[in-house]
Amino acid sequence: MASADEISAYTVRHAGQIREVVNRNALVSRLVLQGYNVYLPVYDAGIDFVLHREIDDTLLKVQLKSRWTIDRKYLGRDLWIAFADTNVGDWYLMPHDEMVDLGTRMGFTDQASWTEKGLYHRGPLSQAMRKICEPYRLPDDAIAMTEADQE
Repeated sequence: MASADEISAYTVRHAGQIREVVNRNALVSRLVLQGYNVYLPVYDAGIDFVLHREIDDTLLKVQLKSRWTIDRKYLGRDLWIAFADTNVGDWYLMPHDEMVDLGTRMGFTDQASWTEKGLYHRGPLSQAMRKICEPYRLPDDAIAMTEADQE
């Protein structure tokens, strides 16, 4: 049996991977309640999972992020970014290239992280960004379960 110190050291060493698994599971729960099947690719290549909803034949290639993120390597690939608003715990599923357009309008693509590295991310969404991203917010699990229970 591992000691508390060994478990703590393991958790610290693998914190990023653990956070990704926790985030993916939290997100998958919401997506299933929205009628999606979630498929994990054998080879990542920039796609963390594929969503398919049979009722309207929606097919989305998704990259999972822990926060609002744009990355030059995702441009023009028809990818959707799943990200959390760390301030309130909401999840969003938004087309990456629309996020880049939003980043351009808000001046994010003028920042050195974008111009030099091709990457920009931010933690909690501002009120203005939350309003713009609202159409892409996924319903809360509890809300979705209540609605599903009523059907």
